[in-house]
Amino acid sequence: MQPERVALLLAAGFSRRYGSDKRLAGSPPLILRTLATLLPSHDRVLVVLRREDEVLRRLLADSGAALTQVPIDGGLGDSLAHGVRTLLASGRPIHSLLVVLADMPHLSPASLQALQVAQDGCSLVRPVYLGEQGHPVSFPADLLAELAHLSGDRGAKQVLDRHIDRLICLTLNDPGCVQDIDWPDDPL
Repeated sequence: MQPERVALLLAAGFSRRYGSDKRLAGSPPLILRTLATLLPSHDRVLVVLRREDEVLRRLLADSGAALTQVPIDGGLGDSLAHGVRTLLASGRPIHSLLVVLADMPHLSPASLQALQVAQDGCSLVRPVYLGEQGHPVSFPADLLAELAHLSGDRGAKQVLDRHIDRLICLTLNDPGCVQDIDWPDDPL
């Protein structure tokens, strides 16, 4: 079986700064817009939701993505680790994992394709726009075990820092890689 290029869409946050569930903001909802950019360029997409996220489960049921729910209301590290453990438990070989934040609907498909092309199976690949490092970040399969042990509010920064010598900073002409939706007046 050919190793897959997988996207992990992290959507288990609580939108505290936004004031309501930003994943459902806009038309179509923000999460569907972000997901729509991922599906065409990945062999598999797994969406990580909160423990009791039935509205989102129903919304995403026929989206083409697999879904998993974090068993605890933890932080970003807990969500990321849970998603990676779910992927590893499937037993399907993985070439690379693109870790995507659900509140980044402005990512361009061309940028996602460029990240895929730059991912050689050994490197970490991170987009850069006008000198600012952005998201999503692509991880090679050999680092998934480290990601599976994360916890708390910190994401994958510690894994990136440990393997900085393997990091490719890919300059993109895409402001979407540094734009997330945190506040109600952020452009959807």
